[in-house]
Amino acid sequence: MRPRILFILKYWLCWIILFEVARLFFYLCNPGLTKTVPISDIFRSLWYGASMDMSMAAYITLPAGLFVLAGIFLSFFQKPTIYKIYTGIVLFFVLLLIGTDINIYKAWGYRIDASPLKYLSNPKEAWASVSNLPLIWILLGFLAAFLSTLFFFNKFIRRDLSKMKIASPQWLQALVLLLLLATFIIPIRGGFQLAPLNQSTVYFSSSNFVNQASINAPWNFMHSLSHNTESKSNPFLYVAPKDAEAIRDSLFASGAQTDSILQIKSGIKTNVIFIVWESFTEKATHLRQGGIDITPRFNELKREGIYFSNLYASGDRTDKGIVAVLSGYPAQPTTSIVKIPVKASKLPMLSKELAANGYNTSFYYGGELEFANMKAYLLGGNFKKYTSKDDFDEKDQNSKWGAHDGVVMQKVIDGLNKETSPFFCTWLTLSSHEPFETPLAPVIKGSDDVSLFLNSLHYTDQVVYDFIKQAQKQPWWANTLLVITADHGHRLPHTGKKIDDFKIPVLFLGGALRETGITKTNTASQVDIAATILTQLGLPSKKFVWSRNMLDKQAPQWAYFCFNNGYGFVQPGNYFIFDNIGKKAIETSGILSSTDTAKGKTIQQLSFGDYLSK
Repeated sequence: MRPRILFILKYWLCWIILFEVARLFFYLCNPGLTKTVPISDIFRSLWYGASMDMSMAAYITLPAGLFVLAGIFLSFFQKPTIYKIYTGIVLFFVLLLIGTDINIYKAWGYRIDASPLKYLSNPKEAWASVSNLPLIWILLGFLAAFLSTLFFFNKFIRRDLSKMKIASPQWLQALVLLLLLATFIIPIRGGFQLAPLNQSTVYFSSSNFVNQASINAPWNFMHSLSHNTESKSNPFLYVAPKDAEAIRDSLFASGAQTDSILQIKSGIKTNVIFIVWESFTEKATHLRQGGIDITPRFNELKREGIYFSNLYASGDRTDKGIVAVLSGYPAQPTTSIVKIPVKASKLPMLSKELAANGYNTSFYYGGELEFANMKAYLLGGNFKKYTSKDDFDEKDQNSKWGAHDGVVMQKVIDGLNKETSPFFCTWLTLSSHEPFETPLAPVIKGSDDVSLFLNSLHYTDQVVYDFIKQAQKQPWWANTLLVITADHGHRLPHTGKKIDDFKIPVLFLGGALRETGITKTNTASQVDIAATILTQLGLPSKKFVWSRNMLDKQAPQWAYFCFNNGYGFVQPGNYFIFDNIGKKAIETSGILSSTDTAKGKTIQQLSFGDYLSK
């Protein structure tokens, strides 16, 4: 009996040790963030994270324990091969999750959960996102880790199983083992407390990175997968309904004074062009690398238009950003509305409103519209013309995503020159998406992720500039409003402040502008673009209930954004970023009152409730 008990406990302990080593490896793979962490906090994260490690290890150990239990009666379950095969299969997937988690955290800033699975429906695009990684070295490292770890597990299994024999009384041994396995419910649920183990259980630090490092990656993935059913109730109920409505009314109050920035000519409707620039982060507009400005052309264009210098993206992925721009609809922290076509179909869209007012509508993208389920959303937008990857010659599909921005740019110009005014055109760029490749020799030198990303922005900066210079020569330019915005910001380059990852540039250009060379510093959101455009065109914006006219001089100034189970709320002079898992602010600035924090909670609560109701 004793060898069987020891085998189960040792097997469980081996997995715990593996997970603790993986946590240290996570720190090693994020040196820039790790160097800011006191060594004491690293050890504390090992301690706090152990509860999640023990839980995941218990899940893995239970089947092996049942094999041991069966081995009391059947010699077949005393064969080491059974345990080796089981361990090998589990170990393969555990190490795969650990390795994938490290790269996901570097790219997106959160630990692996079920959300990346939605991108696997488009394997080519998913591959394009990771193909810049040193895959051969990653594969070799994975194989080395897998084989070496499996060797130690197999050595332990072979040695300890040899000590087990079928002996009487069998029923007594079986009863003891059953009781032992039943106790595994304790580490599985994280102890005897009322609430079972969750991510916040391992949070202990004021540093969000340390708290994230305390999470067990395989546990987080399996927990997310098992809880990844469509939400039926709102998990973000922080404010009483009457109070929430009152706060919302105050935030969406409007005034009578608004800037009129367009020269509306009698009997002529203004054309509208959107350039939605992939991962265009505001911090890049201030950067130089190797003596080279990252976005010199965009900075030049600011003098020709109206620049909004304090605007924030609604979310952190393209599928969230395109909905924010076209529907004026806020992103969701734990899902994306485009994943649910029946919900997305109920959203208002600029293209639908403008098409109903006589506009010819078109959408251009060099990749596949099916990615992240955007096609279903866009098809409901009354776009009369779609241009995507399949509309380009094979020779022009020179990006892993499809056609590079330079090729698409010429297609847009050619299409608009054949278009009948008034028209509404949306162009979603792609060259500055991972893997940050460009068709030209790099101007920003370096093979690291930051250099590659900045170089891709520099490339698209030139492409967008060339597009505008060609457009300015066309007869339709005189009566056109062009909006350059981002689909979302980007974590790179790191500034040490999460808020910088959500700040995006927005620039209005075009011959239809009444004034140019103006910078607007008011705080606003990406979702406010829709109502602003409609107001300037003299069209109603009531359907866009989450979008505000950001040229309203008397309206409150604020912006809300969200990321993977967290959100931020920005006002002039202060902001805070809140982690829903840890239930605490992870970044703040300025003097914050309880009224300020209630505003952010209210927007998250009501916007997610609106999502559920659709």
